[in-house]
Amino acid sequence: MRRVLVVLLGLPLLVALLLATPLMTGPANAHEERESEFPPGTKSTPTHRTEAQAAEVLVVCKPDSADRIARMTNPVVKKRNLRLLEKCRFRDLQAAVDAVRVQKTNIYLLPGVYRERPSWKPACVGDYNGGIVSYELSHSCGEVVNLVTIAGDDPDDADIVCDSAVCNLQVEGTGAGPGDVLFRGGFKEDGDWVKHNGIKADRADGFYLANMTLELFRENAVYVHETDGFVVDRVVTRYNDLYGVLAFTSDHGLIHRCDAHHNGDSGIYPGSSADVNKDNRTTGPLTRWAVEVRNCNMHHNALGFSGTAGNSVYVHHNKIHHNGVGYVVESILAGHPGMPQDHGWFSNNQIYSNNVNYYGNVAGDDAPCQEEKPADRGHERGIVCPAFALPVGTGGMMVGNHNFVDSNQVWNNYRQGFMLFWVPPALLREDYNPLHQTDNSNYNRFTNNTMGITPAGAASPNGLDFWWDDAGMGNCWQNNITPSGVPITHNATLGYLPNCRLASLLPVSNLIKTTTLIPCAQYDRYSNPAPNGCDWIVTPPKPTPESIAAASANADQGPDSPVLPVALVAAGILGAAVLRLRVRRARAS
Repeated sequence: MRRVLVVLLGLPLLVALLLATPLMTGPANAHEERESEFPPGTKSTPTHRTEAQAAEVLVVCKPDSADRIARMTNPVVKKRNLRLLEKCRFRDLQAAVDAVRVQKTNIYLLPGVYRERPSWKPACVGDYNGGIVSYELSHSCGEVVNLVTIAGDDPDDADIVCDSAVCNLQVEGTGAGPGDVLFRGGFKEDGDWVKHNGIKADRADGFYLANMTLELFRENAVYVHETDGFVVDRVVTRYNDLYGVLAFTSDHGLIHRCDAHHNGDSGIYPGSSADVNKDNRTTGPLTRWAVEVRNCNMHHNALGFSGTAGNSVYVHHNKIHHNGVGYVVESILAGHPGMPQDHGWFSNNQIYSNNVNYYGNVAGDDAPCQEEKPADRGHERGIVCPAFALPVGTGGMMVGNHNFVDSNQVWNNYRQGFMLFWVPPALLREDYNPLHQTDNSNYNRFTNNTMGITPAGAASPNGLDFWWDDAGMGNCWQNNITPSGVPITHNATLGYLPNCRLASLLPVSNLIKTTTLIPCAQYDRYSNPAPNGCDWIVTPPKPTPESIAAASANADQGPDSPVLPVALVAAGILGAAVLRLRVRRARAS
């Protein structure tokens, strides 16, 4: 009892320490962007158009396209390209976009390497010398940061709805595969990046991009912004400093049959996707989602998939492997519409071997990511420079609500299969409303996942199947499958994971677990690439029965431990405070 009292007396000090840490400012935003909003959501996901279905057809080619076509071995593809070659009137995609005069135009790109050199030093640059790009500038001179810009809304309108000729634009490579049409940003003569983004669709409702490869951009290869209705199909995105495909404040999106690898943040990132289920209080399969990601291969990135405020995303039938972390949806970073994150649906994915550690590229005087000139860092050779500190060896990480994680195959992730935890909005999102402090990591459900078994049926354990900080209302784990005779492994302080008949009830976390996460928030890949006390950036050893047992017990879960009383008391204090505030608000209304 004396030990418990000492810990309880220290609780205010622990909370004070939390509030006093540099974490209070929160990590930097994942990307610099103008203030954005969700589109009206009245459109739909576009479908692929044939040439015959297009209102107009424009063709872009390079001087060596004819030679590339001549070397094609597929006779059907070769014949089509020869026919389109006769119609070629443009050397650059941006020139073709600028020439679009009617909606539902198809632009075809013949085999070649597209550098879009007229965009490197646009005449319209004016006084722009860096910083956030407004929509008005994106519309008039998007080339200041983008290799190609499709901006569809009249900036003089009050809405953000596409209303120009480039609405419902389809841009498609005509090669036998995505590698035949290559968009390369790369580096200028001074060693700096040519462009921040490759192709940006900005308020370009109905945009369809298909069958090409994009590489070597300072931020994103493909960027879809404030757009209602888009498809990214059979696109390879690689060697970018941040994201392969980024969709932000967009709706009715589909990203499929993609390959995203060697990106410094995420292969695929639908951040602040339209919050179409914000009033839905159930956890389970969705009937309406904002962005669907399916049949993609996300590998050798810092993160395979991520979404700050990744709301109503349906992520299924993908391979997510050999990243630092498989996927993350979270409510951590400030400045993103749609907080806190809600209603991700992760189903039938293969999530395995996410143990690749790229932090050695940033720590040390001779680390390639510390080279002053981006051209000297080796991005094109697969050098990845992680943008954030994240727990290497993790299959999936969630900080959000109503996420349904069902029927995935999860194996050989050295740290943990899935990680669920709470973050205090006051510390990380600069949200100081007392009613919001328990607004994340509630009502998440993990069911029917196959843990620690390969598709061939061999045992291949995760470091832990489930890591949980004991926080949140309504979280549950049920009917998850392990090898015969092997129990689900976890670190729940109660000694068991709540099932879906009696879900979790604690609004705040085991604070000892929470404090272990703080040091990694100080990571900065240039100024602080190896924060003291941050073990996330260290690769865990391959799991053994002994290491799994130790990970399960490392929270001091014994009956005499002070951890559970601390968590219960903290939960009671905060829960009572929140309840009083809710009663006051109800009386006032």
